[in-house]
Amino acid sequence: MTQQEEKTPVPRNRNNKGSGPFKISDHPPHYLSAIEYTDIPEMVRVLNLDKDIYNGTASFQYPYLESHAFTRLENNYIRDNQSGYTTCWAMRTSPDGPLIGWIHAHFLPEDSGTRVHPETGKELKVGVIGYWVSPEHTGKGHGSRAARFVVQEYLFKECGCDIVRAEAYTHNVPSRRVLEAAGMACEVEEWTVFIPKLQKDMVICCYAIHRDEATRSVVTDKTKDP
Repeated sequence: MTQQEEKTPVPRNRNNKGSGPFKISDHPPHYLSAIEYTDIPEMVRVLNLDKDIYNGTASFQYPYLESHAFTRLENNYIRDNQSGYTTCWAMRTSPDGPLIGWIHAHFLPEDSGTRVHPETGKELKVGVIGYWVSPEHTGKGHGSRAARFVVQEYLFKECGCDIVRAEAYTHNVPSRRVLEAAGMACEVEEWTVFIPKLQKDMVICCYAIHRDEATRSVVTDKTKDP
């Protein structure tokens, strides 16, 4: 008996804000919609095509199992259902089409005054995004379009974020180009962090985009920001 058969999965609240589907491009056709349990088989297939996504991300395993996907989605639904906001989407080429990529967001916890607006002293809301695109669909702008939409239309406008950040391995030039095409700028060129799945240190770079020019002095600090 599989893990999915042993327990009733936590359902996604379909009233959560930002579930989509959102049409973000006509040519090529590109949609974002909330990730579903029904996406798991395709998600597992894509993540096992090769090790590119494993090598380019900090948390996706290889080989990738249905149990990995199930746990990740269920944990996302628990958090989203509590907050009322969707934070994980599938990239698709039609509203109900198969998953061709993934993008997620989370919010840094309030830090008791470390991240504040330089002029107003207001606590800043900081979002973080991560993504991957199927190796069968790279080179078509899907990553940068999805990142730009989630940042501008959702995290800034809907969620009220002041800053949105993202990270990439320093040597991962394609991922860095995606973030730059989405309007982000590199704030920290090199930062050595321990990656648990690899059990070794890796050098990352930190990107950000600011809703207000005045907050540009509030840069990523990996000694404080998770």
